[in-house]
Amino acid sequence: MCIRLGYGEPVVEPHMFTNEGEPLPRNAVIVFSRFTSKTMRRYLDRVKDLELNAPALDAYSGYYNGVELLVTRVCAGAPASILVLEILVAGGVRRVAVLGYAGSLNPRLRIADILLPTWGVREEGTSYHYYPPDYIPRPSIGLTNRLYKTIKMIKGRRRFRVLRGGIWSIDAIFRETRDKVLEYSGRGVLGVDMESTALMCVSEYRGIELALALVVTDELYHEKWVSILDSEKLLRRIRRNEKLLIKATLETITRD
Repeated sequence: MCIRLGYGEPVVEPHMFTNEGEPLPRNAVIVFSRFTSKTMRRYLDRVKDLELNAPALDAYSGYYNGVELLVTRVCAGAPASILVLEILVAGGVRRVAVLGYAGSLNPRLRIADILLPTWGVREEGTSYHYYPPDYIPRPSIGLTNRLYKTIKMIKGRRRFRVLRGGIWSIDAIFRETRDKVLEYSGRGVLGVDMESTALMCVSEYRGIELALALVVTDELYHEKWVSILDSEKLLRRIRRNEKLLIKATLETITRD
């Protein structure tokens, strides 16, 4: 049977999972780790736990620079993150920053460096229900550029790289084969994750601003896989850069 993109009216709509009369904050941050969620929480004032009708591992609101925002931690993978994003947008969210992780396909990016995706190769399945196969997803360029400049400003002379470029999103992490790593790296793709292309597609489809910032946790371009599992020192470097990224994200998401 040939799979096709549906154009009819959806049977289930995101607004069915929102609380009427209780709009969500306009700004939101989606994260994937407990460390990121707990650290970000400490930067906010007037924090209040939230219950979302979505598969969020935790959710809360708070204020930064006097601006209210929502933070939620979601499960890894395109379907879970998109389910939450759709419900956030239906609830009133219009600007989203996503803080996640990626593997590097290119020696220009090393562990603890930061990648801001600006386009993507779609090998997750979720986005194909929003756009046809030849569609190239992109984030909000304005928000991405502002986040990039803020990270660079806060980073100062610290010795790690912040790059913008392509991301390859795939559902099957154990099928990130060496031939594809070489092929996509040669086409200008810098990193690989499970969610970015779907998040970009849905943000474009729903007409909201979205930027992504991914901390590199492993390197796939060597003869042998290199990851944070190899060194406690590498993990400490990642945590240090994550804290800087959290600060830059909050500064960016709360300023017009």
